[in-house]
Amino acid sequence: MPHVNELLDPLRTQIRLSLDPLISPGACCALIDFPHHGNVGDSAIWLGEMAYLKSRNCKVVYTCDAGNYNAEAMRSAIGDGSILITGGGNFGDLYPIHQNLRERVIREFPDNRIIQFPQSIYFADDGNLARSQAILSKHKEFHFVVRDTVSLRLAQKHYDNPTYLCPDMAMMLDLRSLRSQRKAADVVVLSRVDEEKAAHLTAGTGTQLNSVVMDWLDEPEPKHQWLYDWSHRRLGWGSSKIPPFILNGLALMAANAMARQRLARGLGILGQGNVVVTDRLHAIILSWLGGTPVFFVDNNYNKLSNFINTWLKDNPGLVRCASFEDALEQARTEYWPASPATTSNPV
Repeated sequence: MPHVNELLDPLRTQIRLSLDPLISPGACCALIDFPHHGNVGDSAIWLGEMAYLKSRNCKVVYTCDAGNYNAEAMRSAIGDGSILITGGGNFGDLYPIHQNLRERVIREFPDNRIIQFPQSIYFADDGNLARSQAILSKHKEFHFVVRDTVSLRLAQKHYDNPTYLCPDMAMMLDLRSLRSQRKAADVVVLSRVDEEKAAHLTAGTGTQLNSVVMDWLDEPEPKHQWLYDWSHRRLGWGSSKIPPFILNGLALMAANAMARQRLARGLGILGQGNVVVTDRLHAIILSWLGGTPVFFVDNNYNKLSNFINTWLKDNPGLVRCASFEDALEQARTEYWPASPATTSNPV
């Protein structure tokens, strides 16, 4: 099996080929829609974006999440600089708070270059798609980067903006191997509990293996949340004695610290098992980066297989399965063919 770095290097090369022409080295920019929630995958994306921007010597002078966006504060910070919107899987109508922020920024900054970091696209309602088309079509400097070929075809069909294909930004992360962690179970089953869930784990299945079953949305309050919130409150006042560039810097520092805390929590979860079974894309990506085999089940619009087929097809460490039951059975057959019956332990 090829070492992960042999497969990772071409993906990082593609990231640079896609993004370098759009983002000038040394540029000052805004990076918005910080993932201020417990979903570890979005923090992995954020930190990958920060790693890429650091490699370009870019300076992020404003950041915000969907709840504390301040147009005047961003305009004051960036002037005519570029606005970068964090990537992920929220372009569409599954997560309207993020789509609404994106569309609002596109309307309110018609003259700034806006770059959408790699996204997956999904609209359940044609009316929402039409509204998005109308808003984006009016912006002549919106650059639409997507992370799979299905999304690329959708973008090219429905949008007039320049479109680009690029791997997920979590591929910019340098991670230690997960194999060195002490194992609490044979299998970690990371099963999503949100709007994208398509497959359900039937009680009592997978009892041939010692497994832990959980999602990774719940978290303790991040240590730096107070600093992030404090900085944005003062930015919102508009008359704080503390200069805005200091407040923006503190907000970014706190955001990055929270993202690192969330990523560490997620890696700790994934590292508990010798094998991961999941329906979360970044459980796949982080496990793959850490050298852990994955048996995966798709979400409700094939986001996982669309990405895998675009960038990681035929990788022997990633196996698509029809259901969680199928995934657990394939894992047992592959790695523990003679395993005794054990129990599944929800965490």
